Amino acid sequence: MGLPYAALDVAALLSFRDLGIRAESALLEKIWAEEQSFLAPDLAKSRRTFLLDVAYWSLYLREKPCIDREFPVIQRDAADCGAHLSEESFLSDFSNLDLYFKEVRFRLRFFSDCGYVRIKLRTLLKQYGYRRRSAKLLEHLEQCMAFYQLQPYLRGGIPCKLSEISIDEMVVFRLSEEEQLS
Repeated sequence: MGLPYAALDVAALLSFRDLGIRAESALLEKIWAEEQSFLAPDLAKSRRTFLLDVAYWSLYLREKPCIDREFPVIQRDAADCGAHLSEESFLSDFSNLDLYFKEVRFRLRFFSDCGYVRIKLRTLLKQYGYRRRSAKLLEHLEQCMAFYQLQPYLRGGIPCKLSEISIDEMVVFRLSEEEQLS
């Protein structure tokens, strides 16, 4: 099972970079040309759909603070119409773990001079609301790393498995060797 980039993911990754319009446009063209196999099926079918959907979500992310401020009014209006909107269903904080691995691949493919991203395992888990490593969480992490063709290493370039290292170890992510050759 793959974890493809949705338009919202690409928009969020672009917003992390705070690029100018020309640089962002060039990067979107590069993503379309080089990362198409990692896009969600509905995005990968049409360049036009890809660009329009990413533009839509980019605009949403730029306006999100304003939308968040207006949420109580929107919630009240919805209640007047007989609907109920919860904050969880309306607001998105992008705190899913998949986005971290998408961002790592994105950084390594398009922005990294050094060819690696490092983070302490405890920090990674804490950043997404986890305190411990469960078997299900480790399986999900392995699935993400396999799909995005990322290899975890310890300092010194020693390959590792996240299930076998201390939670306080510094993990270095690199693109897999096959991916580096392409």
